[in-house]
Amino acid sequence: MNTRQIQYAIALSKTLNFSQTADELGITQPSLSKQIMNLENELGVKLFDRNHSPMTLTPAGEFFVIHAQELLYKEDQMVKGLESFQSGEHGKLTIGVTPFRSLYLMPDIVKKIKKEYPGVRVTLVEASSAQLRKEVVEGKFDFAVVNLPVDESVLDVTTLEPDTLVLAVPKNMANGLPENKSNEPISIDFSKAEKLPFVVLGQGQELRELFDKLCASADFNPDIATEVVGVTTAWAMARAGVGAALLPLQFIENQYFDDNLALYKIKSKLYQRQPAIVCRRGQYMSDYAKFAIKLLTQK
Repeated sequence: MNTRQIQYAIALSKTLNFSQTADELGITQPSLSKQIMNLENELGVKLFDRNHSPMTLTPAGEFFVIHAQELLYKEDQMVKGLESFQSGEHGKLTIGVTPFRSLYLMPDIVKKIKKEYPGVRVTLVEASSAQLRKEVVEGKFDFAVVNLPVDESVLDVTTLEPDTLVLAVPKNMANGLPENKSNEPISIDFSKAEKLPFVVLGQGQELRELFDKLCASADFNPDIATEVVGVTTAWAMARAGVGAALLPLQFIENQYFDDNLALYKIKSKLYQRQPAIVCRRGQYMSDYAKFAIKLLTQK
């Protein structure tokens, strides 16, 4: 049994399709089938039940996948630990982060890491908080920056400055709202925004869920002008005058502020987001990962 066979079996367990898995791995289907068959022969058990359509994992296969993933994780941790013994601190730092935080938070951090550790390659994996929370448990990152809550029974958590979430409103749409001539947000009840058209994120995203809760709490059905994928697009739509958008103030402050927008804080306990640095408990932490975390906590 070798690492390649283990990786192939884990990959096949996710798709339960030889053809699809072979394509994803960049190998031929006969080659994949041979590797899996050799692994099963060596272990003396069947990992996959090919008599079902679609194929299923056998009980032995389910047991194997759980422990094989842990085995690969420990192998990765050993390699990372040994990197610290290399002269010059050559290694790889992998950080999970949401796209909008990557845009405003990471450029300065990565610059400082590269200055302190020029031999370290920094990789940013941009994904939703939900995906990052899942993958950080699997040990895919040195650490990730996500929104709480997380499973603190398996993750170490270092909280960061809470998000300040504001409503960015084109000034020509702000009739009925308190006049705001400065770039500093002023507080309003969300019910005051009932007549505004809104730019919102897609269903299932955390900002959209918070927006929907605010509308329900204020007891109105919002006028959705447009629905977008990410925070950066929502910001661009608000700047273009399409509608009001609910956005993190930290993001806006790090972008070019548009004087045609007025910012309003929402008076609501529903509207809270707490970002945090999380990593798998007991995971090896390199000096450069510790340095990156220190930089983030000082911002």
